[in-house]
Amino acid sequence: MCARFTLAVPDFASLLAMLEAALGAGAAGGGPARAIVADPKAAALYRPRYNIAPSTVHPVLRAQGGQRELVPATWGFAGRFARGGAAPSLLANARAESARTKPTFRGAFAAHRCVVPADGFYEWTGPKGARRPTWFHPAGGGLLRLAGLYQPAKDPDTGELDLRFTILTTEASADVAPVHDRMPVLLEPGDVDLWLGGDGADAERAEALLRPAPRGSLAARAVSPRVNSVGHDDPALLQEVAAEAAAPKASPSKAAAPKAGGTLPLFDLDGGAGPAVPPGRTSRR
Repeated sequence: MCARFTLAVPDFASLLAMLEAALGAGAAGGGPARAIVADPKAAALYRPRYNIAPSTVHPVLRAQGGQRELVPATWGFAGRFARGGAAPSLLANARAESARTKPTFRGAFAAHRCVVPADGFYEWTGPKGARRPTWFHPAGGGLLRLAGLYQPAKDPDTGELDLRFTILTTEASADVAPVHDRMPVLLEPGDVDLWLGGDGADAERAEALLRPAPRGSLAARAVSPRVNSVGHDDPALLQEVAAEAAAPKASPSKAAAPKAGGTLPLFDLDGGAGPAVPPGRTSRR
């Protein structure tokens, strides 16, 4: 699954240039950078982020009107149902194996596929109360292109039309499997146009792209348990630490048996010490 990720590119212009270069490199036979239209709001909101969580506004790349656009969107589809009048759940992830046919996602899969730029993502292992965070990032540096879906949604406060996105997950690659059994789908530069719907791509051809990343494409780094709180968002989160230091001591009364592929709750990862979060639950996939 993908519960948290990073995008530490220093400024919006650099991010745009990196995405344009990747589109050009992915074209048949390679080529020059391909232009992407940038939404001014996406540029205004951008800043380097080291601990991106569901409900965060983040730039996503989509195809619209025959061109590529980088637009702001909120992470998490709004769930259809909530118990007891609670706010809708946030669907931060969608399983690649069923997204094309599942009612919640099939409309977006057919018409609203997107790419979520990132430069790393976190996964956790260890017993509850003592989760150890690991940051996975490109072995050779640069960007990750996460396969996503987006949907228009009305802002409940302003009534304005907004975009929401979810990240597709697949079975873990050999690089990720020691820590977790799922991972976000990573797209190669040459697959971006097909995924977004260019080149006459249909849903069946797009679905074929949803596979684990090749062995050796990701590097892993044990990082500080400060990542566990969404209130922490600074470069120090990415500093490598010893595995022992990455594992906070669990309270004996709360410690649980280790679980393979264990993942922390998406918002309150440090047992309640984090900041207040938006209402609603977050679905984990």
